[in-house]
Amino acid sequence: MKGLLIVDDEIFARESVAGAIPWEEYGIRVFQASGGEEALKLMETREIHLLMTDIRMPGMSGLELIQRAHELGFFPGIIVLSSYNEFELVRSAMQLGAEDYLFKPTMMPGEILDAVQRVLKKHREIPKKKAEQSENYRDYLRMLLMGESDCREKNPLWEGQPGVWEKRELVVITVRLFHFQECLTKVFEDDLNLFQFSIGNILNEILKTDKGYGLFRMNHKEYAAIAWKAEEDTKMQALGEIQKCLLSGFTFLKLYYQMDAAAGVSGFRTGLGELARQYTQSAEICPRNHPNLKKVLFAEGMEVQGNMQREMYQALDYIGEHLGDKNLSLSVVADYIGVSKNYFSKIFKESVGVKFVDYVTAQRMEQARNLYLNSNLKIYEIAEQVGYSDWHYLYNLYKKTYGHSLSKEKETNT
Repeated sequence: MKGLLIVDDEIFARESVAGAIPWEEYGIRVFQASGGEEALKLMETREIHLLMTDIRMPGMSGLELIQRAHELGFFPGIIVLSSYNEFELVRSAMQLGAEDYLFKPTMMPGEILDAVQRVLKKHREIPKKKAEQSENYRDYLRMLLMGESDCREKNPLWEGQPGVWEKRELVVITVRLFHFQECLTKVFEDDLNLFQFSIGNILNEILKTDKGYGLFRMNHKEYAAIAWKAEEDTKMQALGEIQKCLLSGFTFLKLYYQMDAAAGVSGFRTGLGELARQYTQSAEICPRNHPNLKKVLFAEGMEVQGNMQREMYQALDYIGEHLGDKNLSLSVVADYIGVSKNYFSKIFKESVGVKFVDYVTAQRMEQARNLYLNSNLKIYEIAEQVGYSDWHYLYNLYKKTYGHSLSKEKETNT
């Protein structure tokens, strides 16, 4: 028998789902909980394969319940129950690992059963022991960031665990949020825990961190992340990818949460030994006031000969901030940083690894994808936002770049 746990503060809602289907005929045993704390206690004593939880509940929300369950080492399949105007919360739940959702006002017994069977079929349970090790190692990385010199002796997983990290070239990224108070009030109804939880998940997605190991909330408006360089990439390529992800994510935060953000990126170091120094370095260069054009600042690490490091960072910042400018060109950026067109073309290719036009196109395609998935803008409006006057051109270029049309994106992300 598979264990299904239904969590909802409304008894009518729980009983409706529990009584709508002869669950035992399908090999499923149903448990019920009126809130998050009760649900967690049930998970300690019962074998729960599938969690079906309402998103909004008094006390512990559905999102917090999912997070707490993962922290305790429970990884059931997850279906979230949503009501009206909760799309962003559903998105956050899906980012946490929820595999399906049901719309409470209209869900029917057949739809409920289909969702349960679908999630149970594809769900793979993660051993609790592995989850406990992951959480301990996450705590260990946080201690390193905070400069606790004796944390190696404190951490039970030091022996044999950090080997792969010790060989990687790492940077630390500090992200600061600005103008978030209105979002906290209007979107999250002054629920600071839910705000922090949701923003943390968005930043995890932005930075593509490894199952959450890389992102740490330092306070309500500052986050630190550990990122690493792939062996085949140059440092400049790695930093370019970091900048692309950050700028795309900051656009998302501005569009949907009306808040601004900025980041500081430390220099590269091999292994974990200098994480505290790298965190300090990234925090020092990250803007403390509302950023204007410079949303991403770098400490060092660009593989450019001579004294061109600062100019190349300026060029990448300029490109990121002017993707919507139809006149953005190699000549314009070269003039901005004060070098000749031919010289800039040469050092750009050497540093970034691709030609200027290919880099700009990739940035614009990523921006277009972000806008298409996360806004109500029409394709012709998106084309204007990313620097193209002809939406047909954007449409065809996108298909050439990704191998499928822009309209297919929502099909594959729903």
